[in-house]
Amino acid sequence: MINVVISRNKDGKIVEFEIGGHANYGEYGSDLVCGAVSILAQTALVGLLEYVKIDCAYEMKDGYLHCKVPDCSDSDRTKVDSILETMILGVENVKNGYRPYVRIEYKEV
Repeated sequence: MINVVISRNKDGKIVEFEIGGHANYGEYGSDLVCGAVSILAQTALVGLLEYVKIDCAYEMKDGYLHCKVPDCSDSDRTKVDSILETMILGVENVKNGYRPYVRIEYKEV
């Protein structure tokens, strides 16, 4: 199962996300559920690093991605929110189609 943890601050802003595990929906390397969630998360990370140009602390390895969003200006935060909220919409959409393979947890930090 893929476990997704979304951490929000008291203002509801995403400050961290962590995605780990494998769906085991299909063969390794051909698992469309893993591939979909992975692409959503990696694209969000690339957007933060390359489009918004913020210096996120992140760790990425096979079956795992953790990203911590630093404090940033209001204009950058608007872009960060757009990217991360869109990632969540995508992951929730994948979860809705493949419920036994994806779990999403929301935390307030």
